[in-house]
Amino acid sequence: MIKVSRRIPVNEPGQPTLTRSDVWQGLVMKADNALPFVPGMTHCVVLERIGKNSFVREIEFRGERCRERITLSPEKQVKFERLDGSVLGTILNDIEEDAQGLGLRFSFELSLAGEKDGSPAEVEYGKVVEKDYLRAVDATLSAIRRLKTDRDTLLKRYYDTVDSMNLEAFKAMHSDKARVFFANFPAAEGPDQIAGAIGHFWSTIGGLKHHFVNRWDHQDESVLEVAVEYTRKDGSKVTLPCVSIVKPDGDKVGELRVFIDVAPIYAVDAAASQAAE
Repeated sequence: MIKVSRRIPVNEPGQPTLTRSDVWQGLVMKADNALPFVPGMTHCVVLERIGKNSFVREIEFRGERCRERITLSPEKQVKFERLDGSVLGTILNDIEEDAQGLGLRFSFELSLAGEKDGSPAEVEYGKVVEKDYLRAVDATLSAIRRLKTDRDTLLKRYYDTVDSMNLEAFKAMHSDKARVFFANFPAAEGPDQIAGAIGHFWSTIGGLKHHFVNRWDHQDESVLEVAVEYTRKDGSKVTLPCVSIVKPDGDKVGELRVFIDVAPIYAVDAAASQAAE
């Protein structure tokens, strides 16, 4: 039996800071499709979804195909159980957090078919596998950092564009099949409709500025808690709470859902109209 356990620090000086949620989403993506994360893996296909947190996949690594059962313990652990092939056993990816900070531990207990426990061949194979998994963990963390950086860049570009109220630049930030759901307004589909709908809304205000309170990143979307400072046409300001869900589509936005009550923006105008009457 080959037994190895190593803990790798998640956050290194000079690198983007990752949260537990960032690491977890990366591990889920790796479990679903390991090709972008694991050097040397040439095939990875999900064969069966057993439930929300379990599935069977087929992989090819070092020229050998085998099946693995994956079990997800959200925000904590990914468990890989080898179901067939020349190497059987269990591999664990655990997210740890202690006084040393956030860490990613990989552990495995594997047996090499046809070899006795502790045989020279098994010991040598264990050394090779340990090096492979160290490289895989490093590659995984690097890929997660890239994803985090790409998401940061997209969101900054998007909201800088929104706050500038540059309609042409805003239109260009959306993919061809993008959809936007804003407050209680009808859904807009495609860059032209989106620009038309949001352009109409912008024509009723003097300006806006997004102040981000919280952000939760998931594999396919980011959830943003925002305080949006609106400038009315008369120059007065009002800040409104807002929650937005942004779904990227490459380097553009594929879907935006904005949950906000914009009525207070126009409250002054309504009061003025009543006074005039």
